[in-house]
Amino acid sequence: MCMYISACVVCGYTRGTRDIMTSRLHLLLAAACALALIQLASGQDRCEEKSIGIRSQKVHNYPPEPLRPGKGDFKLKIPPPPSSCGKVVGTRALACDYDKAPILYFEGTSTLVIKRQGELKQPGKVLATSYCS
Repeated sequence: MCMYISACVVCGYTRGTRDIMTSRLHLLLAAACALALIQLASGQDRCEEKSIGIRSQKVHNYPPEPLRPGKGDFKLKIPPPPSSCGKVVGTRALACDYDKAPILYFEGTSTLVIKRQGELKQPGKVLATSYCS
């Protein structure tokens, strides 16, 4: 059970000191909130998700990273989470674009390679999450 207070404004999901949700349901709701946030904020609806390692209850979500128009290939270095998170045991990335979903793959747990497939006229976005021990 998670003992921290957090909230997902987009989905209206909140939890407090006595979380009665199971860890899997919590992860599913967090992923749904992240996807809804990307799509509502930017209008992007072609997404691809990749993960490496294992998912745990301790997560660190990074702010959205923009993918600028006109550039097709990106290498995104995912910074280490705060020390309070612990050791990184897994990483998840969700990349969205306007016309075609990007191709994603990891080089280790901290480097994400993004290959945009569309016309590159609009910006895209990436959300990353680190899972900690």
